[in-house]
Amino acid sequence: MGSIYSTLSRFGSWLSSWVAPESYTNIPATNDDVTNTHVVFPQSLAENSQPLKRPKIGDWEEPHREQRGEPRKAPRKEQRDGGEDHASNSSPSSPSSPPTISRPLDTISTASIAQHPHRPNSLGKNQVRIDMGGRNSSDLDLAQRMEKLLNQPGEQNEDKQFSPSGYMQEKRARLAKERKIREKKEAILAARAQRLTRRFPSQALVEPLSPAWEDKVNRILHMGNHEQIITTSIGGTELRIKDFATLLGNRSWLNDEIINTYIEWIVDAANKAAIADAKELGERSSTVPKFIAHNSFFWNNLKKKGPESTAGLMRRKKAPGDKLLEVDSVFVPICRGNHWTIGTVRPVAKTIEYFDSMGGGSQDFVREMRGWLKFQLGNSYIEEEWTVPRTGCARQNNGYDCGVFVCTNAFCVTMGLDTWCYKERDMTQQRRNIAALLINRGFVGDFSWDKVGR
Repeated sequence: MGSIYSTLSRFGSWLSSWVAPESYTNIPATNDDVTNTHVVFPQSLAENSQPLKRPKIGDWEEPHREQRGEPRKAPRKEQRDGGEDHASNSSPSSPSSPPTISRPLDTISTASIAQHPHRPNSLGKNQVRIDMGGRNSSDLDLAQRMEKLLNQPGEQNEDKQFSPSGYMQEKRARLAKERKIREKKEAILAARAQRLTRRFPSQALVEPLSPAWEDKVNRILHMGNHEQIITTSIGGTELRIKDFATLLGNRSWLNDEIINTYIEWIVDAANKAAIADAKELGERSSTVPKFIAHNSFFWNNLKKKGPESTAGLMRRKKAPGDKLLEVDSVFVPICRGNHWTIGTVRPVAKTIEYFDSMGGGSQDFVREMRGWLKFQLGNSYIEEEWTVPRTGCARQNNGYDCGVFVCTNAFCVTMGLDTWCYKERDMTQQRRNIAALLINRGFVGDFSWDKVGR
């Protein structure tokens, strides 16, 4: 093993001296040589090397014969006599093989090296390249040919060379567009299903207003003229400072105008979103709205005059008769003395729900709504198909936030959110949020429908 390491060490020393530029010496060839070749020769090799000895053919062949079980071959005469194997040395003029040097390198003269230059067998004697300033001319030609090969016309830009064809680009763009449409449809259908089951929002339902909107709400509190008009509803109902006082005042009950207007804005935004969703799904457009909001006078009129008195109203709402079955939700706010509640009829799910922040019963509301549905749907109404889920909502701990709960529950039902997703402690901030939305006139801009309730 030590001899192997010693041999490898000497070979590494020899190789480093061969590669190192400072160990080279240019030995000019004779002018009468037809090759005119400069020979580059390492000095250290000439000084330290031993005489070269050509290995015998038998040295390589005989071990393999023994491994294969073949008899050893008799040595050649030159080997028996201990002489050198000169048979493999060819004449210097032979073009088929280079001369074999069997003398010590330090005895080789410059002239002998020039007479026997090393060149590839594929080149004729007159085709040996001339040294170009330390760089072999064949290497220079090879570099030029490679550069020319790599810079063919039309292949300058590698990205362009390997870019997809116009057909493939169009196909990929079409597939990407179809994938986006499919994902959009799946999201819309999932949102519809969530409105039936209800979920908790991914973030807090009631969040603080921005500083700019806080300033706008605070300015209302400092206005002295209670009859000053602040904004209007969709139907043109004027909301004055005295109306906002019921919303922003300390321990105040919300009045009819505030509650009716807020629910109207919810229904308006929900219907616009439903129309956009239907267009994305490629569904046939319908004149029947998906959401309908009755005002607080609907309940009183229904109780006093019966279902027949609502026929004209439902025609104006564009959901007469069995067209009501195309509606998602119908909101019915109810004021019983000094307490607000809200009921919801959902034809899409065939359910009747009642939300009371104080936990009141729903028997009266359910009875009236069944009679109203029977009148509206006629033979299409099958009582057994309509159910009354025992859905509750967040509870209030005071006697003045019931109207805020009504507005918040209407928003949750429309968005498909669980009506337990907020707390009574949120109602102070929710009053300010309702005021800001009324001033903003709906779910647009800073209160975009796509941003709220997610």
